[in-house]
Amino acid sequence: MFRWTEESIRWWQRARAYTNHYKEMAELVLPYLEKDETLFDIGCGLGYIDIELAPCVKQIKAFDIEEKVLRELKKEVEIHKRTNISVSNENWLKLPDQSCDSLLACSFGSMEEYLEDFLRIARKQVLILKRNRSKFSQKYYKGKPVYSVAGCESYLKENKIPFEKVSVYSDFGQPLESLEEAEAFVLFHRINGNEPIKEYLEQHLEPGRYGYPYYLSNRKEMSLFIISKENLLDEKGNENSYRS
Repeated sequence: MFRWTEESIRWWQRARAYTNHYKEMAELVLPYLEKDETLFDIGCGLGYIDIELAPCVKQIKAFDIEEKVLRELKKEVEIHKRTNISVSNENWLKLPDQSCDSLLACSFGSMEEYLEDFLRIARKQVLILKRNRSKFSQKYYKGKPVYSVAGCESYLKENKIPFEKVSVYSDFGQPLESLEEAEAFVLFHRINGNEPIKEYLEQHLEPGRYGYPYYLSNRKEMSLFIISKENLLDEKGNENSYRS
């Protein structure tokens, strides 16, 4: 699980303002949503994609267990006047069957752990947004292939689950105010492995924009997996189980 601190939240907020990442992610998801539907975002984090998607759906309910990020999301909801977003720290695993039209999970957990519950809760479809080989997340996803784009795709194919996949490359890099902050950022994410931090920064740190002297780029593949409940029905209209 990603470690949310006041510092990491501040970095995330700054990266969101600096890049077009969340607008690009919303553009990836929007073709699969309808104006009159209810969307649940599971493990929403700071919920920036929900801020972008809200004008295009009837209702969004965002779930997370981390109070720090939910407080920040509530502020964003007020700032942007997104009256159709509600925020909850309730246990989403206890949600009733088919309690939303579409369910969205952005870089949250693994299909192995949660896909069965995702499919139970969603009436229409499950939308799973994953990143592949983000250099800012090596510390958290090492040794967990089902968390990656390739791992998710393999899992779905092995379990004969029909899906559609669309991908885009998007930059969600980090603007930085000083070399000291750059060192703290690399240390927090353990981006450089065993390489000395200063050597890593000498190779990767770029000039920044918008008043920031430094920038660490983070261009990564983002893939959206669309799993339609209709495609899981057998010829009698019963839902097929992929569990053995």
